[in-house]
Formats: sequence, C-alpha cells, structure tokens
Amino acid sequence: MPKKVINSLSRALWDTNMVTSRLLLSMAEFLWGVLLLWPGDTFGRPTYHLMAQVMPEDCWGAVFLMTSIMQISIVVKEEFHSREARYFAFFNMLLWVFVVSSMFASVYPPPAAVSGEIALSCAAFWIWFRP
Repeated sequence: MPKKVINSLSRALWDTNMVTSRLLLSMAEFLWGVLLLWPGDTFGRPTYHLMAQVMPEDCWGAVFLMTSIMQISIVVKEEFHSREARYFAFFNMLLWVFVVSSMFASVYPPPAAVSGEIALSCAAFWIWFRP
C-alpha cells in the first residue's frame, strides 16, 4: 500500500503540467486585482501595511490582473516550459511569497484567513521549481 501512495504522489507532483494550479492561481489573481481596484481603502487595514509601503492599491490591483492574464495565456497556449513561462513562474512565485510574507510581517498573531494565500504561494513556488 505505501508504494502505491508514493507512486501516486510522485506522478501528481512530477508527471503533470499543473494546469489546474495555474487556473486556480489565475482566478485568485483576478479576484485580488478586482478587489484591490474596488473603491475603498483595503490597505488601511494593518494586514496590508507592508504592501502599501511598496505600491498603492491600484498598482497592486493592476499587477494581479496582469498576472492573471499571463497565467491564462500560458494555459491556453500550452507553453508551460517556454523561457517566458519559466521567467513568469519565477516572478509569480516572488509575488505570492512577498504578499504572504508581508501579511505575516505586518500583524501579529498571523491572520488565519491567509491560509489560502499560503497554499497559492506554495503552488506558485512548485510551478517555478519543477523542471
């Protein structure tokens, strides 16, 4: 039984093109973009203090909308391993790691509601890390 589980996990981690992960990242990035462009002061909350120091809300919204479009275009073109897709995967991983890290660094105790963002950060890392 353990060998079957190991083989299944190995196939899931190494023998897939991660389309579902990219689609989930794209949906999350789209929603982040829309919500950051929504009228109001999202960055007035302490959780986003460090992000607010880097760029205004509308700039972050534009970045997330652009990354959403890039994720979708990689999936549609099926160019998962092109040079551009690899560079984008690195940028996307840095984006998610920064967002999650900045939220953890901005407030204590860490907000439990960012567990989804942590998972997205891990998915972005894995897309970049995998050959």
